[in-house]
Amino acid sequence: MAAKPILYGLYSSPTVNGVIMILKALKVDFEFREVKPLKKENQTADYLKKNPTATIPCLETEDHQFIGDSHAIATYLAERYGQDDSLYPKDLYKRAKVQQLQHFSNSILFVSCVKAAYAPIFARQTNKVPDEIYKRIDEALLMMERFLEQNKWVACERMTIADLNCLPSIASLYSLRPFTAESHPRLYDWFQRMMVIPYVVETLSSDAMAATKRFLQKHVSHL
Repeated sequence: MAAKPILYGLYSSPTVNGVIMILKALKVDFEFREVKPLKKENQTADYLKKNPTATIPCLETEDHQFIGDSHAIATYLAERYGQDDSLYPKDLYKRAKVQQLQHFSNSILFVSCVKAAYAPIFARQTNKVPDEIYKRIDEALLMMERFLEQNKWVACERMTIADLNCLPSIASLYSLRPFTAESHPRLYDWFQRMMVIPYVVETLSSDAMAATKRFLQKHVSHL
């Protein structure tokens, strides 16, 4: 039997879910192996050999090489398995815009907003999101609105890996800062269009995601 790529991570992680949706969009058969950072499973010697930064996700390729960082994984998958350039354009300007939005997704949406808001709650250090984090979230949502002034999709005129990487973090932030067609018309329209894609619905409505939502509703003071 031919080897399949293996994805290491958690089904409740936004960065992992972005990669899962890209794998599904590309119709790639893959194996999933759970790694739980809260149990320090990402700190084992074996995992650190795979991904020295200890982050999730990590991809093991069919020839048993390893790639860390969701956005590096996304680019690799689109290049390796894409039948065309629809998810990762060959046009250099469009490709650069995709990379810009991938960096925005990682540094602003995930690290500065999602991780900053939720990590202390999952670690049982607090049950409140600081006002400063809410301010960051509001600014990030306005940035998304401005990106979408240029196109119906975040990077160019069609959906790309950048949309699929941004979406899980936006979905996570929506629980804290719901936006509407009145407050963020372009972002709301994009969000609604993304949330009816079958593999998006399947990924973001998993049992793990439902359990995460229940935990947050119980442990975040205003949810």
